[in-house]
Amino acid sequence: MLVRHSHIDTFLQAAQVYLEKDEALNNLMLGIALRIQRDPNFYQRVEMFTLNEGADQILAALVTVPEKLIIYSTKGITAAAVEQLVLELLEQEINVPGVIGPKKLAEQFAAVWSAHTGCSVQLAMHMGVYELRQVNEEVIGEGSLRPVKRGDLDLLTRWIAGFHTDTGLINIDMELCRALAKRRIAESSAFFWEHQGTPVSVAAQSRPTLNGITINMVYTPREYRGRGYATSCVASLSQQLLHSGYKFCALFTDLANPTPNKIYRDIGYRYIRDFGDYRFS
Repeated sequence: MLVRHSHIDTFLQAAQVYLEKDEALNNLMLGIALRIQRDPNFYQRVEMFTLNEGADQILAALVTVPEKLIIYSTKGITAAAVEQLVLELLEQEINVPGVIGPKKLAEQFAAVWSAHTGCSVQLAMHMGVYELRQVNEEVIGEGSLRPVKRGDLDLLTRWIAGFHTDTGLINIDMELCRALAKRRIAESSAFFWEHQGTPVSVAAQSRPTLNGITINMVYTPREYRGRGYATSCVASLSQQLLHSGYKFCALFTDLANPTPNKIYRDIGYRYIRDFGDYRFS
């Protein structure tokens, strides 16, 4: 039976324990859901679904409209089961622009969605999900980690724009980048790696869950690349988060880019599973 949840509390009551069985893998959906529970107005519109087969839950899905649908299942499910979710989304006029989830499941959803809507499907990114429980401190080089402060707003704004450019975005909205920078600074969630007093790399913490937290927005300007600064930044931030009480850190990588994948493995991150980020057009 497919259930559409109208409130975040009922969704988490139905799905949280289910998602936490694979907590690091589900850092995206869990982190967003828990953020909504803390701040119900953080997103303008959220749609949440769970699908049960008898007494067993077999699927959870969440979308912060108009973003891509996030989907998860613990086991292979039939196209007919996925179709229930597709038909409900279409009936509610929730026209998702894509889907993110474990690659085979996301691919399955994309195929069913395309069959019903006639849209084309593109793999926007083949991602890997990584988990870390112990940092290899030997990779941390000379320098130090510090929180990004209000006086760093202009620099962080430019670096966020650079990060978005590196991820393939073409039309960068600097006002949105500045708003994100302000939020990161207000939350104390972004950190610079400094070498000889100069910021040379940045990383951020995001989406805390019961036992873990995600690292994202890892960026080093081109003039500072190839010197191990991103490695030191991510390793030091990961160590700081583990020391603060988190049992693990998680992150996503682009599997088509071997350099960051090697960096994260050298730090101590362990590959868990691949994710598919599909775009509909």
